[in-house]
Amino acid sequence: MEPVIIYILGMAVYALFVFKFYQFVSARDIFAFDLSKYENSKFKVVRVFIHLVLYVAQYLFIFPIVAFFWFAAITVMLSFLAAGQEFNEILLVAMAVVGTIRISAYIAEDLSRDLAKMLPFGVLAFIIINLTTFDVSESLDVLKQADDNREAIVYYLVFTIALEFALRVLSTVFLKGKSVFSRGS
Repeated sequence: MEPVIIYILGMAVYALFVFKFYQFVSARDIFAFDLSKYENSKFKVVRVFIHLVLYVAQYLFIFPIVAFFWFAAITVMLSFLAAGQEFNEILLVAMAVVGTIRISAYIAEDLSRDLAKMLPFGVLAFIIINLTTFDVSESLDVLKQADDNREAIVYYLVFTIALEFALRVLSTVFLKGKSVFSRGS
């Protein structure tokens, strides 16, 4: 019974992680900060300026940390699927997955949610099907190449931030009545 319990617990913890992960990464508005409580000035210009500064801070300081977590999580998942691949190829695919999820979040959040959970559950299925031949050490060897690819990792992180800003600007321009700087965004 011990192996069954270990598998059940492991799969349950993984499924819960995937559930929380995909809900977060697939949401169009990933931050639910109420910036209005910091905008107490009587002067509208000051309130707008404070809101703008706080809004930009969200996406220049907090978003990079969140984006790095997404990118890292997907890179780790892909390393288990593609143990024989070069790390830079895994990074490229991980960036493509994150970018696709973020773009689809602005178009159709349901699609984004489906994309965000497809890969992690695919990894789980792959591991279950290949349990006898699956080699964790091979996947970890791939991840050890991360140190040699620091520049690429930083490049992809900056790209993710630029993509999110571009999506925000485009959504503001093309979605009438939905201003980026509206309350609660």
